[in-house]
Amino acid sequence: MKTMPDTNTIEFPKPAPDLAPALGTGGYRLSGTQGPTSARTARPVVRGSTALAPIEIDKLYPADKGYVSDLIAALGVLADAISLLEQARVAARNKEAITADRYWQRFQTLLPRLFMHRKIGDGYGAVINALHFACINQHGAPLSFEQLTTVWRVIKELRSAPVTSFEQALKYVQELEDCRLQVYPATISELIEEQEDE
Repeated sequence: MKTMPDTNTIEFPKPAPDLAPALGTGGYRLSGTQGPTSARTARPVVRGSTALAPIEIDKLYPADKGYVSDLIAALGVLADAISLLEQARVAARNKEAITADRYWQRFQTLLPRLFMHRKIGDGYGAVINALHFACINQHGAPLSFEQLTTVWRVIKELRSAPVTSFEQALKYVQELEDCRLQVYPATISELIEEQEDE
């Protein structure tokens, strides 16, 4: 008896060998980063070949373009903020209070631009919001070297991981509070103090 081929079976072609090393790698660099970063290289599909190439995850699930542009823009502004805070710290360490305060004021002008990109996430927005109120509550008084260093460290951490969880953001906010910066609006701070006194 002659057997008929199974028409329900589907045969998948074998994947193409990895050709990426032969092609070399490209790179890109965002402002404020050190050195080139390797870009992902997709395996090419040769025309007429039956080989399947893997599909990159960002093509399967493309990110919201607005979100990506916010992230890239925020990384650039955060790099500028880090640079200004580094210069403020150097000036404060050298007892050049006026120069340190000038860099701090320039840093403050970046906060509205950073806040514009708050759709990156709640954690990001919470940190930028806390820094905004810290600036307002200083009432023009200069920051100490310790305070500048804390703000500088928090901004560096935020740039390393801008899509941070809200819980991690609260830890950053606590660090700012621990160095005697008022990170909440005055009315909320007064209510918190009243509850602690009771």
